[in-house]
Amino acid sequence: VFVSGQVRTPGVVRLRSETSILQLIPMVGGFSEWANEKKILVIRREGSQDKRHTVNYKRIVDGKDPNFILKSGDTVIVP
Repeated sequence: VFVSGQVRTPGVVRLRSETSILQLIPMVGGFSEWANEKKILVIRREGSQDKRHTVNYKRIVDGKDPNFILKSGDTVIVP
């Protein structure tokens, strides 16, 4: 998974098992002080197209949205 944007240590994170967005954020050191936790963009290659998913981290933490499971090759952008 490729992680960029407003996280403490952007870069590549190798997934060894099923990993959710809630697990990924601590793996990259957490959010920076300017992060928009409500509009995380996950870009996933599906077939020949890139699909964009907007993830609201706060709603997941509050139990209002289901956790988002990442797949190998996903790009996560924290604005």
